Amino acid sequence: MLKILNFLKIEFSEYKKPSNKRYESLLKTYKLCALNKNRNHYIEILNGVLKELGFPIYNESEGMYSEHLIIFAAISESNLKIQNILEIGTFDGKTATILAKLFPNSEVKTIDLSDNDPIFINSYARKNNAKEFIRKRNTLISRSKGIKFIQINSLELSLRNELPNQDLIWVDGSHGYPIVASDITNAIGLMHKETILMCDDIFKRTNKYDSLYESAAGFETLSAFRDANILENYFFSKRIGKKFNSKNKYISLSKLRRNKK
Repeated sequence: MLKILNFLKIEFSEYKKPSNKRYESLLKTYKLCALNKNRNHYIEILNGVLKELGFPIYNESEGMYSEHLIIFAAISESNLKIQNILEIGTFDGKTATILAKLFPNSEVKTIDLSDNDPIFINSYARKNNAKEFIRKRNTLISRSKGIKFIQINSLELSLRNELPNQDLIWVDGSHGYPIVASDITNAIGLMHKETILMCDDIFKRTNKYDSLYESAAGFETLSAFRDANILENYFFSKRIGKKFNSKNKYISLSKLRRNKK
């Protein structure tokens, strides 16, 4: 019965938002963000990096792959000078490694909880294999000289003054209140007029308010900064395949409003 209901939900979502309309909307968002080259070109750039790293080529059904990687590749092909990159939420280190390869002249600072933090141990089903997860993550990160791995609670960013303004910020920590609101607020404090702020797993609407995984907190926080005339926000579908159509999950890209410093 659940399989039937899920099938009907997918088909209804496809009827309401057919694939061609979703793809047109996605391309329009790239243009609005002044990322004007062909999306397939960006995928080629990304796949070149993935092959160099020994990772599978891009497929949105592959692990944690999603549109954010293509957007990173697009930014690497833009005229923006990206020298300082901050990632909040290291996970297995793959995104930081991809960023370091896409932006070889940049320093990638990636932040995650300490290895013995209970939240770290108990999230993403790591409890029974935490040591092996940590070993693989650390080995991967160590392969890239451009990565600086910082183990702190992201809430501490508001207390640290040594970080310079960042050119690209990727917020991918806990997705619910109060953490994501704090992460976005702290990130804005590290932005300059050309900085790009991106956030993962933005739900414009959801019935769930999970502190770690699913929540509308990110969207609500970004919207509040937009309403305060601080941010301009754009939203890319996280994945565009039919089976993902009903999830209403987005990658956000934000810039400071032009009248802000």
